[in-house]
Amino acid sequence: MALAAAGLLLVLYAALCKALLFHGLEYTHTDFFSFIEMSRSLFETGELLRDNVYGHHAAIHNYYLLLPFSPLVLAFGAYGLTLSLVVLHAWAVLRIASASSLDQPGRVAVLGGYLSPIAYAVFDDPGFGFHTELWYPPLCALLALDLREGRSRRAILLAALMLLVKEDGAVLCACVLVAHYALRLSELRAAPRDAWRPVATAAAWSLAATVVAFAAGMALLWVMGRALPQPQETAEVRIVDALRNVGHAIAGRGRLRDNLAWGLAGYAGVGVLTLLPLGRRLWRGLALLLVSSPPLLAVLLVSAGTYRFRYMLWPHRLAALSALASACLVLAFPSVVSGRRALLRVAALIALTWTAQLVALERAESYSARARLDALALARGEGTRAASVAPEELRFLRCLGGRLPRGLPVSAFGDLHPVFHYQSVVFDARAQYARHAPRLRVVPAASDGALPEPGFCRVPGPGALEVLADCGLVPLVEGCRQEAPEPARR
Repeated sequence: MALAAAGLLLVLYAALCKALLFHGLEYTHTDFFSFIEMSRSLFETGELLRDNVYGHHAAIHNYYLLLPFSPLVLAFGAYGLTLSLVVLHAWAVLRIASASSLDQPGRVAVLGGYLSPIAYAVFDDPGFGFHTELWYPPLCALLALDLREGRSRRAILLAALMLLVKEDGAVLCACVLVAHYALRLSELRAAPRDAWRPVATAAAWSLAATVVAFAAGMALLWVMGRALPQPQETAEVRIVDALRNVGHAIAGRGRLRDNLAWGLAGYAGVGVLTLLPLGRRLWRGLALLLVSSPPLLAVLLVSAGTYRFRYMLWPHRLAALSALASACLVLAFPSVVSGRRALLRVAALIALTWTAQLVALERAESYSARARLDALALARGEGTRAASVAPEELRFLRCLGGRLPRGLPVSAFGDLHPVFHYQSVVFDARAQYARHAPRLRVVPAASDGALPEPGFCRVPGPGALEVLADCGLVPLVEGCRQEAPEPARR
C-alpha cells in the first residue's frame, strides 16, 4: 500500500505541475490545440477527428483513442487531456505496485524505472504539451505485466487500446510481444520440443494478428485520404517524403546522416538508462530491447524523416521507445529478489539512473526537470511565459476565455492562445484548414488593419491589446476590459 500511495502521489504531483505549466502559457504548439479540437469535433459538429490545424486529421493519423476521452476534454478543455494521462499512469502505478509476479525489490525497481526523470520529460512534452504517443508508456507497462502473468484476456484488451492510440500502435504492440516470447523461448531452450512448440505457435499467431492490424490501419488511412475533402494533407504524401529522406540519410548525405546518428545515440542512451535498475540482469534487458526494437526504430525513422531527423529526441518521439524499454524492464526482472540487501541495491541503482538521466536531460536538451517540477514557483507564474505578459492583459484574456461561448472560433497573436482552450483556436498560418473564420481576434494595439468583415467591431483592450470581434460580443469584451483596468500611471 505504501508503494502504491507513493507512486500515485508522484503521478498526481507531476499532473499538478503540468496543469500549472499550461496555466502559465507554457504549452503553445499548434499540435496541442489540434488534439483538443479532434477530441471535441465528433460531439460538437459530427466530424471525425477534425481540427483547425490540419483539417480532416483522420487522413493523417489514426488517433481514435481520443474519442473515449472526449468527455474529459468537453468538460475540462486542455486539462482533460492531462487527466487522460493521469488515469492511465495511475492505473499502471497501481498495477505495478500490486504485481503478484514481482516481489518488493522488483516492484520498487520497475516503479523507479517507470517514474524516472526521462519519463517525466515525456509526460511534460515541453512546448507541445500533449500527443497521443504519451499514452504508450502506461499502456506498454500494463501489457507487459499481463503478458508476464499470463493474463491473456486483459493483454488483448490493452493491445486493442494501443492500436487505437495511433497507426504505429500495432508495431509497438508487436515489439512488446517479441520481447515477451523471446524471453519465454530462451527460458525453454533446454526443454523438450513439446514444451516450447505451443509458445512458438502462440508467438506466431500473436505477431500475425499485429501485422494484420497494422495493415488494416494503413489501409484505413489510405481510404480516408481519398474519401475526405481536398485539399487535404494525407499520410501517403508524408510517408513518401519521409522514405526519401531515410534513403538519403542511409546513403550518407551530409547533415541528414549526422542528425540520424545523433538521434540513434539518444535512443540508445534512453534504453540503457531505463533498464539500469535491472542491475546484474541489465544485459538480459538490453538483449530483449535489441531483439524487439527494430520494427519500432523503423517506424520512428520514417516519422522523423519528414522533419529531416532534426527532432528525433522530441519527448513524444521518445515516448514509444521509452515505453518499450519499460516493458523490457518489467519482463526481464526476476520474480524473486528477496532480502533487505536486494532492496538497498535496487534503491542505489534507481538513484544512479535518476542522477544520470537528470544530467543527460540538462546537457542534451537543456531541460531542467527541477524547474518544471517546482509547483510553488509555477503557481506564482515564475519562469513561465505568463510572467512576460502584463498582469492586466493576462487578467483580461483569462476573463475572455472564461466568458466566451465554448467552441467559438477565436485567434490570438503570439503565445496567448492557451487562455482560449475552451474555444476553437484558429491559427492564421493554418487558416485554410480551419472549420470557421475567427469570430474574435486578439491583435496588437498598434495594428491598423481593416476589420475582417462586415459586422465586426474594434474594441481597445488593456495595455498593448486590441480586440476585433463580432459586434454582438462587444458587451462581453467591454465587461472584461473594465475588470482588468490598466495600472495607474505614476
